[in-house]
Amino acid sequence: MSVKPVNNSAHLLGIFIIALAVLAYQVLLTRIFSVVLYYHFAFAGISLAMLGLTIGALKVHLYAERFSAGHLAKEWAKAALGFSVSSILLVLWFLYCPLLLPPSKTLLILSESLILFAIPFTYSGICITLTLTKIDFSVGKLYAADLCGAALGCLGVVGILFVLDPVSIVLGLAALTAFSAWRMIRSSSLPALSTLAKGLLYVWLVAFIVQGGLYLNGQDHLRVIWAKSFKQENILFERWNAFSRVRVTPYDSLVPYGWGYGSTPSQRIKQLYLDIDADAATVISHFDGDLKSIAFLADDIINMGYNIRPAQHVAVIGVGGGRDILSALYFGVEKVTGIELNPAIFVALTQNFADFAGHLEKRDDVTLVNAEARSWINQSHQSFDLVQISLIDTWAATAAGGLTLSENKLYTVDAWTDFINALTPHGMLVVSRWFTPDGHKAEYYRLLALASETLARRGVLPQDISKHILAFNVGRIITVAVSPQIFTAAEIEKARAAVREHGFRIMNDPDTSWDSISHDIVSGHADAAFYASLPFDITAPTDNRPFFFFTTRIKDILSGESFKADMDSRDNLAVGTVEILLILTFVSMVLFIVWPLLSAAGQLPIYQAMPHLLYFASIGFGFMMVEISQMQRLMIFLGHPVYGLSVVLFTLLFFGGIGSATVGSDSGNKQLWLRPLWLCIALIVVGIATPIIASEFKSYDTAIRIVMSVALLAPA
Repeated sequence: MSVKPVNNSAHLLGIFIIALAVLAYQVLLTRIFSVVLYYHFAFAGISLAMLGLTIGALKVHLYAERFSAGHLAKEWAKAALGFSVSSILLVLWFLYCPLLLPPSKTLLILSESLILFAIPFTYSGICITLTLTKIDFSVGKLYAADLCGAALGCLGVVGILFVLDPVSIVLGLAALTAFSAWRMIRSSSLPALSTLAKGLLYVWLVAFIVQGGLYLNGQDHLRVIWAKSFKQENILFERWNAFSRVRVTPYDSLVPYGWGYGSTPSQRIKQLYLDIDADAATVISHFDGDLKSIAFLADDIINMGYNIRPAQHVAVIGVGGGRDILSALYFGVEKVTGIELNPAIFVALTQNFADFAGHLEKRDDVTLVNAEARSWINQSHQSFDLVQISLIDTWAATAAGGLTLSENKLYTVDAWTDFINALTPHGMLVVSRWFTPDGHKAEYYRLLALASETLARRGVLPQDISKHILAFNVGRIITVAVSPQIFTAAEIEKARAAVREHGFRIMNDPDTSWDSISHDIVSGHADAAFYASLPFDITAPTDNRPFFFFTTRIKDILSGESFKADMDSRDNLAVGTVEILLILTFVSMVLFIVWPLLSAAGQLPIYQAMPHLLYFASIGFGFMMVEISQMQRLMIFLGHPVYGLSVVLFTLLFFGGIGSATVGSDSGNKQLWLRPLWLCIALIVVGIATPIIASEFKSYDTAIRIVMSVALLAPA
């Protein structure tokens, strides 16, 4: 049965809403996968979206009669309602599924489960394809509405994640898509479908209000029940944002939680357990102002820097539960500045548990800053006697897809150059990481490589590099101290005395090296041939290659040799997961896209379609490459990973929509090739101008840096 035609405003609104929902849902899946599974599963989010959208488009092509222009409103509404219902059911099922699977089948079953998330995107692909191909209206304006909706979805969900949880947002998206379905068919001769759409709209809207209200008030609500095979219980605080989910739970033991004690502390203290995405953890310690109650912090190896040189002004990168702030206070610093990127952690420490933590934010000798460390340090122009970075790794995929390849802009030569430039003449950069002598040792080597390369770039001679680096170890922790000035004999002796007192060991000083590899790195003998001879990649990361934790060489991925060399590195082990996900995605693409397309080749011979397929595939591939590269390059410049996502992706999509609106039905083959030519020229300019602008404007206000980034990207 045919239906009445729908006006063009309904089509524009419909494709705008569906595109908005698709981008927002994709971002939410990145966050959910990182909490329930592990950060490397965030890779699946974009792949599933693209897979589902393509399957939806293919269904419209293969079943031309069912999806004819005469049935547009009916099929569009059905697909929109399909997205509305399936998006909620899949998220709820995933959050409540125990995922307690046999280890031998875990990855396969999880991968198969992830493929189910292509279903909502398939429905959205049907809606978008119907709109673009089955109505007599300017395709440029329709595609402009599509891209602008996607831009708003990307920008909006990142902002809303700082207020609401993913379940609430999914319910809101479901209500929005149900509204678009009702709007599409409200004047048609399909009363039953119209009533269903209206009913679902009200149901999802009420559920959204109830769920959001419960979350905002800290009451029981629909939340993650199982994460990484552990049940989530006794939650005192939960806050989602575009970086992570932060949770605070009771910590039962009175023995102080710590990283690297020479012996178990005899002191007892009340603490709360704070974790990020149900994985990376720290503690909030009870503090009433009595420094004697936190004396155990002197026995933690991450604080070795205080035993080498006195420090009056300290910068702590990654405040967490405030443990490093308390350490600075115990050692008598005059001023400590704590820089914390994650606003949820900041809220937990300074608001919800401020009484428990001793209101650190109110102390005259403490300044807490919610910002990205490098950007803030570059703009503050302050000098520090000590910059401390202790085990900063959240193992969480941000909404931008950050950390999906274990990117971290704190552990690069460029970052360490910024930190050392912020030191006083006798200041130190002190960094602590994980270390296992018989297993996970690549991070130690990489710290030494980072320190050596940074010092070399500052003009330190190769034969003098070892005089600027000290390293200490206890248990599974390694602490490296780097100084722009040579460590004096008296300072080295002070360090040795502290090592003896606390039960640590010296790994590196001018007269000591743990092994031949560490000796060669700091002695100036490490060249390209030396690094290539090692079973893992420990070369110093840079901002253009910021993968400190990832030590597997590309050529060794299939052979597995690097996994054997550094088995404790979860980033290296994650490569196997990503390989299987890629294989599964490829197989799904062949089964659900390529094979049906080949079977229907009679409708349009492949050789005729190939130029168009290559043209659009190239545009899609190029767009993703520009998006990812510029997001990485501008993340530090903009001062926040979320700005990297919001500004870059929003600008590309929004101005892409404006470009689409300029294309009319009279655009011929000349424009088909002329515009890509101008695009290539624009991209070359962007590639050359980005590092120049990032360097020249890095100390300007955030608003100016955002304007410069938009101006840089908009023409392309």
